Amino acid sequence: MSARRRLLPVLALAALLVTLTPGAASAAPASALPGTLRMQMVPPMRGVLVSVDGNSGRTDAHGRLDLRVRNFTGLDERLRVAPTAVAADRKVIFDRTRGSADHGVRGRMVEIGLRTVRRVSWSYLDRFDTPVPADRVTAMRLRSNTGEIVELTGADLSRPLWLAESRTQQGPRGLASKRLYYVVDTVMVDGTSVVNRAGQKFVPWERQRWMIRLLFFKVTFSASDMVFTRRAGHGIELTRADGRVQRLPFADDGSALVPDLPRGTYTVSVLGGGLSFGRPVSISRDQQVDLDVISPLDLVLVGVAVFGLACGLVVAGRPALRRRLAARRLGHLARRLVRGRRTSRPQHAALCLVAAMLALTGTPSARARADAGPAPSAAAPVPLFAFYYIWFNPTSWHRAKTDYPLLGRYSSDDTEIMRRHVRMAKAAGIDGFLVSWKHTPQLDGRLAKLVEVAREQDFRLGIVYQGIDFARKPLPLATVSRDLDLFASRYADDPVFAVFDRPLVVWNGSDRFSTAQVGTATAPARRRLLVLGTAKSVAAAQRFGAVLDGQAYYWSSADPLRDQVREKLTAMAQAVHQRGGLWIAPVAPGYDARAIGGRRVIERRDGATLRASFAAAREAQPDALGVISWNEFTENTYVEPSEQLGGTYLETLAELRGVSFDYDPRTDSGQPHDRPWGLPAWAALAGTACVALGMPLVFALRRRRPRPSGGPPTQRARRSPAEGAAGE
Repeated sequence: MSARRRLLPVLALAALLVTLTPGAASAAPASALPGTLRMQMVPPMRGVLVSVDGNSGRTDAHGRLDLRVRNFTGLDERLRVAPTAVAADRKVIFDRTRGSADHGVRGRMVEIGLRTVRRVSWSYLDRFDTPVPADRVTAMRLRSNTGEIVELTGADLSRPLWLAESRTQQGPRGLASKRLYYVVDTVMVDGTSVVNRAGQKFVPWERQRWMIRLLFFKVTFSASDMVFTRRAGHGIELTRADGRVQRLPFADDGSALVPDLPRGTYTVSVLGGGLSFGRPVSISRDQQVDLDVISPLDLVLVGVAVFGLACGLVVAGRPALRRRLAARRLGHLARRLVRGRRTSRPQHAALCLVAAMLALTGTPSARARADAGPAPSAAAPVPLFAFYYIWFNPTSWHRAKTDYPLLGRYSSDDTEIMRRHVRMAKAAGIDGFLVSWKHTPQLDGRLAKLVEVAREQDFRLGIVYQGIDFARKPLPLATVSRDLDLFASRYADDPVFAVFDRPLVVWNGSDRFSTAQVGTATAPARRRLLVLGTAKSVAAAQRFGAVLDGQAYYWSSADPLRDQVREKLTAMAQAVHQRGGLWIAPVAPGYDARAIGGRRVIERRDGATLRASFAAAREAQPDALGVISWNEFTENTYVEPSEQLGGTYLETLAELRGVSFDYDPRTDSGQPHDRPWGLPAWAALAGTACVALGMPLVFALRRRRPRPSGGPPTQRARRSPAEGAAGE
């Protein structure tokens, strides 16, 4: 018993020690204990100020910072990332954390996303890099790739501006910093925009000083007499888009030079020299503008002509008088000539004029041949097509795209989008679309809509039959033959497809089959269609020459400035033409399919690639040119106006085709617009002549009306009463 009593204090002390020993009882959670919070800034920025629980610090050169915290519970409310100027031209603002800051327990790194803001400035240059004073600009609008619109006016046009530079987004491996870019939508000078919408792109992260190029053109104005080839007037009156009127005198050479006229539409009239009506002039390039003036001498000439015609009409209404005058005058002149007497100059001129008129009247066919002369032979321009895709759904733009259309992320079901595409293409000199199609309910409906749009716009279409599936495996030959017959039954007689003697169909995937198989599949359709293949070599073009109507080479991944493009296209053309086939040569502005696993990149070089490709294709003697493409945004071969490139490549195509492209894809050209108008000088002169001739003509026609059968009223009134009674 005594031994037990001696053990009790020992046992009590042991129990106390066990109770006080950490881990013996239930330990406190790690998140409730103090520790070190490790942070990583995204993007990594030096000098970012962070504070937690009264402790603060700044990040190192790698954007990292460690801070002691009292616990890891509720850190999201206690963590403070202060807006910080990390450089003279850059600020950072807290954006988000990856998950919760509480996850920093046990030494885990916490990612903190930052939005950065950059101070940028800009200057304005013309096309030749000559500075343009900022006070000429009245407004500017910038647009970011996130949709933010920045409107600038007044003093903001010339002073630096703080713009969002980057933001963070959640990626599969954590936070990622996405750099923002801005495009210039408008720069207003004299009431008109002097930039192509979204044609200039700037990334604040890469460039702090921007050079914005404005479209100013060198224009020379002159005026000449409408009838006589001589100078007229002493200057012009130029009305700008903002309503401001400017008077410019002619120099000694009879012209007025404006070296920096902003792109736009102006109303121009001539000062002095006679009558000049306001004429609308659209300026989109360096050009010479010659204006017509109705001078007083022109008016006198018109008056004399009108008087002579009026007298001629009066004489024409009296045949007896005409015969007497002609006989008397010609007989008198003939007698004077027979007698050897000299005639006066007016008489001699009149006689020569009459003789010339009789000679010309007596030999109309000879006159027609003399007037016609040898007609120079002018070859018709080669048709220009663009490969056009109708497979776009709203979700299509989420896959492998680095740029987007200016018209938005559209669906190919939208008829209005098709209508605007056609209008833009026509404005750039494109004659038609080669539409990617195969027989599915969705694509059938979209093709039918496009056909209706093309019909109302007088536009032409061809078909690129997609004889391969999504995995690029060829469709069965029976399916190909059935689809071609279906297309022929629907559209073989439709004038929308009347480019050549039969509608054009390019079979993509024809080179996957033997010659006999291709011939069997296309034989029924070739009676009503032109079926072309997509051979990629001279040997393949020769092999299919007897079973196809030609070849359309879809080749967008070649560099016309470095590869042997000209030689290959020429050889392909010879192989196709030797068999009497139709040859469509490819034209491409560039290529980049890395987003879908490709490796080859052909830089656009600001249009130089497109120009070289166009020249190489034209040298191959094509029957048509095929631009690759209108809207292939995955392989980046598109020429459709886009957010990053604007309308640069349609303008380049228009330049190569010799047309003036001035079309805003955001504006529906079918809607009425307020445009300046004026009456051309020739129209005013013709209108004056018509009015002056109207009265004599009406008088002459009235005199030639048949008279009543009862005779003149005076004769009826002179009959005696007896004659009247006898008549009754």
